[in-house]
Amino acid sequence: MPNLLRDRTIAGVYRRSNQVIALALAAVLTVGCGGDSGSDGKSGIFSGLSGILPGSESRSQARSTLISSNVVFFGAIAGDEPNAVIAAEDVLKFGGTAADAAVALALTMTVTMPSSISLGGGGVCIVHDPGQKKTEVIDFIAPPGTSNARADRPSAIPTLLRGLAALQVRYGQSELREILAKTEKKARFGHIVSRAAAREMVLAAKPLFQDPNARRVFARPDGRPFEEGDRHIQQDLADTYAALRAGGVTSFYEGPLAARIVKAVQDAGGTLSIEDLRNYVPRWRKPVAIPYDDQIVNFVPAPAGGGITSGLMWNMLAMENRFQGAAGAARLHLLLETAKRAFGARPSWLQSVGTVKAEQAFANPGNAQSLMASFNRSAATPIAKLDPVPAPVRENPAGTGFVIVDLVGLAVACNLTNYNLFGTGRVAPGTGIVLAAAPGQADRNALSLGPVLSFDAEFQSFRYAIAGSGGAAAMTATTSVLATSVQQGVTLEKAIEAPRVHHGGAPDIAVLEAAVPENIKRDLEQRGHKTAVVPALGKVNAGECPLGRAVRT
Repeated sequence: MPNLLRDRTIAGVYRRSNQVIALALAAVLTVGCGGDSGSDGKSGIFSGLSGILPGSESRSQARSTLISSNVVFFGAIAGDEPNAVIAAEDVLKFGGTAADAAVALALTMTVTMPSSISLGGGGVCIVHDPGQKKTEVIDFIAPPGTSNARADRPSAIPTLLRGLAALQVRYGQSELREILAKTEKKARFGHIVSRAAAREMVLAAKPLFQDPNARRVFARPDGRPFEEGDRHIQQDLADTYAALRAGGVTSFYEGPLAARIVKAVQDAGGTLSIEDLRNYVPRWRKPVAIPYDDQIVNFVPAPAGGGITSGLMWNMLAMENRFQGAAGAARLHLLLETAKRAFGARPSWLQSVGTVKAEQAFANPGNAQSLMASFNRSAATPIAKLDPVPAPVRENPAGTGFVIVDLVGLAVACNLTNYNLFGTGRVAPGTGIVLAAAPGQADRNALSLGPVLSFDAEFQSFRYAIAGSGGAAAMTATTSVLATSVQQGVTLEKAIEAPRVHHGGAPDIAVLEAAVPENIKRDLEQRGHKTAVVPALGKVNAGECPLGRAVRT
């Protein structure tokens, strides 16, 4: 299989002298928005890039002006699965918005990496529109379905389609049926299995193949899971997408198709009713906005627990500019101490879902001051001395995140999940849909969902977006990369490459990546941290426009 497909998880698309070029990087794409082309090809590589809409110029006018110029930046994407990133890239190249591209990426992943997100799952996205000077969160976090007599594997209400449709209606301009048709084609005629998807199939194969429907979809004729480079065809899922293309997203939630899906879910031992589908409506929410320097950093509110954890950590790190000058062991010590406090405080904030008063208090720096009252620069604080004291919480590492920005600065960052690798481990017969696990069961929850997005405080132009995945470590990874890049001014690429640490509050253990130098590990232990070493912590997809300037013509 070509290396381009295997590693293409970051993409930028631009036009130079009427030739369309796709730039793929294996690490992270840092776009010097508004800057001139750099000679080294690593930073400031695009000219005339996206930022805010100038004056009263409309989105379509800005798009036409840019495309008629010599150099046009179409957008940038960072995601976990290369087939899905390429699908989003194609949308941007042909004039779609970041919202259109987000829909294409998410739907393509239901075909190419359903271990992380399927039509049975859900999630949350944050979107910033500089033209409207608006930042919103679309919450389509999947709740549990209604139990029935045949249920032995509780499943979630499938919320993905209605959430994506709401995003696309408000911020998109492409035809949704065209995106559905392309997704159907990928399922019907097959896609080349990527390394990322193959890895997750291998991890889940043994329990997954206990379900005959799942085995029929995800096992090769020799009984082994599909491997990198194989062509994977899913006819049942293609037929579901064909029905969606003909009937629209509403047909998934009402009418004959909805009835067929409910029966299939119940036949697979899942929990779902016609009323569950008909009554579900995604919610638009206001993000929690925290000013920092010349930008506004936006976090996703409850019930997405990741936004709460990251926001609490962010405020503690920013307090008195403590993190700004921290380095070496002092930097990791500070990250560990803020993490354990954030995880301890998170439950009380989760109880105040959607209340403006709670969100204002959450963003108040005084809250960070209170949490850090017991902080000691040279010694670890035992969790028993924290207020509140952290309690053990299990969080499932399954899920995915991505970020997208288009040529006029519209930006979208999303976290999507099935609440478990391949959800319940079952496929609804005749539909090809992997059932997402019901939240509230064991470690199935929305606690690690929480993309972050920032924009310029004065001009409203996009500056930064990040979406992490990997369970509890997703929040510490997200905040570490965000703070290292924004508060310390380190390049995004170096911030992502920096060794990570994690502390979930309870048990009182500092988890370190193997890349943490031995002398720093010893220093942390001398400060009183009990350490454990793991190969890696969390997955992060991020993108930035450091200058955040307006579109220039």
